[in-house]
Amino acid sequence: MAPGTHLLISWISTIEILKNRRERMLVTFTGVLPDTDGLGIVVDFITGTTDYYLKFHHYLGHSILSAIIFSTFASLFTKTQKRTVWLLSFFVVHLHILCDVIGSKSPDGFHWPIYYLYPFNKTFELTWKYQWELNAWQNQVILITLLIISFYYVKKKHMTIFEVFSKKLDRAALLMYHKYFG
Repeated sequence: MAPGTHLLISWISTIEILKNRRERMLVTFTGVLPDTDGLGIVVDFITGTTDYYLKFHHYLGHSILSAIIFSTFASLFTKTQKRTVWLLSFFVVHLHILCDVIGSKSPDGFHWPIYYLYPFNKTFELTWKYQWELNAWQNQVILITLLIISFYYVKKKHMTIFEVFSKKLDRAALLMYHKYFG
């Protein structure tokens, strides 16, 4: 799935459990961190000769080790609910991995595996034979559903996904929502 979808899923997973904006932000970003192993695509684009994206994406950030590291890192930056932040971070990283297993097939039909035990075991792969493509209708339906849920939280709790970036941006999004939707 796309990073934006992972961001929304992670944020929505935090709202009812974490009351502190900072903690929601930490957990939300932890849910997107697995895709940092895909940043090789930038180097590949610039150089035109490297293949870092295919070599490292779904390896480094999509493993049990990275889930533990990301969750520990998030819990270190919170003042309260360290255990809850760790557990919820661990959950959203695994939710990210699950979403990629079911909905990240490449357009050429390659079932992109997750190397969950990397670097301890470099051959164990998580795959699903019914994996759909990244741009498939299923992912679009999931994204639309997440956007609808997000609007529910805008209306009921007066909070937006933009809170993870800044309070000012969150307020601006809320003002825009109220201007156009009352």
